[in-house]
Amino acid sequence: MDLSLQILLTIAMLILAAKLAGALAGRVGLPVVLGELLAGALLGPSALNIWSLRWFAASPAAGSMSAEAVFKILAQLGVVLLMFVAGLETNADLLRKAVAPAFWAALGGVALPLAGASLVARGAGLSWPEAIFLGTVLTATSVAISAQSLMNLQQMGSKPGAILLAAAVIDDILGLIVLSLVIAIVPHGGQSVALPWRSLGIALARMGLCLATIFWLGPPLTRWVIQRSQRLRGLHTELAAALFVAFLLAFHAQWTGGMAAITGSYLAGLFVAGTPAHGRVTREVYPMIHSFFGPLFFVSVGLSVDVWQLRGHFGFFALLLLVAILGKVIGCGLGARFNGITARESIVVGVGMIPRGEVGLIAASIGLAAGLLARETYAQVVVVVLAADLVTPGLLRFAFPKDTLARAVASSGGMDHIA
Repeated sequence: MDLSLQILLTIAMLILAAKLAGALAGRVGLPVVLGELLAGALLGPSALNIWSLRWFAASPAAGSMSAEAVFKILAQLGVVLLMFVAGLETNADLLRKAVAPAFWAALGGVALPLAGASLVARGAGLSWPEAIFLGTVLTATSVAISAQSLMNLQQMGSKPGAILLAAAVIDDILGLIVLSLVIAIVPHGGQSVALPWRSLGIALARMGLCLATIFWLGPPLTRWVIQRSQRLRGLHTELAAALFVAFLLAFHAQWTGGMAAITGSYLAGLFVAGTPAHGRVTREVYPMIHSFFGPLFFVSVGLSVDVWQLRGHFGFFALLLLVAILGKVIGCGLGARFNGITARESIVVGVGMIPRGEVGLIAASIGLAAGLLARETYAQVVVVVLAADLVTPGLLRFAFPKDTLARAVASSGGMDHIA
């Protein structure tokens, strides 16, 4: 089959599968992302393995290019856009109001999973570069899933809810810094463990120079580009200007700073969020993300997973899952507790920080593409992320006092949300 026809069929099939599975997950109270991931897992080597079908085989006329390769490029564009949207959704006011307890909660939630998962992975025989990157993936927290869980419990405006959301945002920022640092200084391929101080110094200098230029030139460039776009005739000119900034900073972050491209797109989202065009850009980019690029990325993650690779490694998987859960509960909980938050509220914050969601999956996919995670390890990490996301809504419902949940539901006119 001609390559262009393969691409059209692939995209049509994967978007349909992602949206149907996502809708089904949402109907039973699970994050839509999980449904899209499971759709990919069913279509991948775990079950149907569509890339092995004759219809999707590489065409001799296309050379080394295949529908699978094109699909992966689209999925990587989806990664950049997803983190751009994460930047757009970052609430700077919320960060300022709950900055002290949220910062220490986020710091604990980065340090403990990073150290714990790295030690577990190293003890299981992984090289130090791969072990450290695995720990880096588990530092993530999904703001979207945390917010969705709070919304379902009607606790978005509560004190622990505000601290939790602020901590999740700060956790994302700290996680991106750690991720970019690891990508910049750790040898790709996961083989070498020796890192010369000169190489470390060069990597840190590149990162510092890149971030300095982004924070110095990024905000005025963003404002200037968006202002000029308003003078252009045509539709969605502000969105086009914002996407120009997002892709430009993503390129700059990776090419100049040696960091993850998503660092640049996330910061671009933050800069756009500080302009008057924020609301319009957000409204216009959502349909593109939720209908096309987002589903393609999450399906691509599922397609990359082969659950059969978990055979013989269940002990390692169980330990990783334990570290993923307890690392956040203990690390974030203690960070919040030492800043004047009650014990019960600290537990709520810790439990709410468990889900890794799209942030952890993006980090894992970057590690796989860069050769920092072996495919077998990647499969285990993705399943850990899925499992952590699945247990969060139930644990969060249990962590909140029942009378608090009952009052929230009663004020909305019903008790049917409380199990």
